[in-house]
Amino acid sequence: MMGSGGRAMADFIEMPEFPLRIAESLRSGLRGDAAAWPPSIGEDDSRALAEHGMLPLVFHLGRIAALRQQALEAAALETLRLADLRDVLAALGGAALVMKGTALAYSIYPAPELRPRLDTDLLIDRDEIESVRRALLSRGFTETITSGDELGVRQHSFTRKDRFGMTHIYDVHLDIANNAVVADVLRYGELRRRAVALRAIGPDALAPCNVDALLHACIHRVVHHHGSDRMIWLYDIHLLRERMTEEEHGEFWALAATRRVSAICLASVEAANRVFDGISPPMMDVVPDEPSSAFLDRHRRYSAVIAGDLAALPGWCARFKRLRQLAFPPPAFMMQSFGARRRVSLPLLYAYRGFRGMTRLFRRIA
Repeated sequence: MMGSGGRAMADFIEMPEFPLRIAESLRSGLRGDAAAWPPSIGEDDSRALAEHGMLPLVFHLGRIAALRQQALEAAALETLRLADLRDVLAALGGAALVMKGTALAYSIYPAPELRPRLDTDLLIDRDEIESVRRALLSRGFTETITSGDELGVRQHSFTRKDRFGMTHIYDVHLDIANNAVVADVLRYGELRRRAVALRAIGPDALAPCNVDALLHACIHRVVHHHGSDRMIWLYDIHLLRERMTEEEHGEFWALAATRRVSAICLASVEAANRVFDGISPPMMDVVPDEPSSAFLDRHRRYSAVIAGDLAALPGWCARFKRLRQLAFPPPAFMMQSFGARRRVSLPLLYAYRGFRGMTRLFRRIA
């Protein structure tokens, strides 16, 4: 699922080719070596850098004039984003862990604006969702209507616009992933016990430790986006591994094996290493019959994703509930999604959604 769209199936993101004449300079710059950066780049290259999430970092290293404006805008927006996040965390009273891009931006990147992101991801204990909802709504947030697919969309999205006109989006997660196959690989309680403080954000800011953050990054890239080679996700993995001690590397691979996600972790680490020449993973035997390894097949159909998700749910009651909610979202969601104004159109909208969903099930992921 993408952000707040309420869709239960993840998407493979087909990325534009990373500009070849910048790639080698980027590798050299990241190693601290002298790099021959191009004096200017065209709009297509600039767009590709932005889509890969690497534009601010490339400007930071190469000072390419054509990227200056967008990099400065990213830095300015980060100031507003940080102020809003501090207010949110204070309102939640320490109930949330800062996850994914925002956590990494303030823990392993030289400056937070070098890690672009469209929203802020928080993880909470699922029993706290009502109190979190009340706190955010009282702060002027609006909750996005979801599809009602509680077992396939394990998050809630909240937005508000600040006095400068900037829209802030928070995805409040109840589990680390939407798909049941890996939803319990890392749980809120254990992540919180091993969490580290993000002092640059504030006294209420906690984030997963490096080992947990790396495991989550590998899972997100493969399970959520079926192994997309978006450069910033690969650099997250590379940078985390570069920051880890030998002991932490051992803990990571042991945890990956115990939680039966060693195959997808190995695939993500190898993908990052192909681009950034990182630390070689150990010679290891992947745990056999890992259900999560099915996500490495980009050519399987979406029906296989749904089937695997259903099989991982705890019993037939949960499976029937998932299918029912997937087929019949709340009327408010349907009317908003299709821009309908009258409820009389709902039967037609449900029929159309069903037809569209059935045709998508037979499509291949990539």
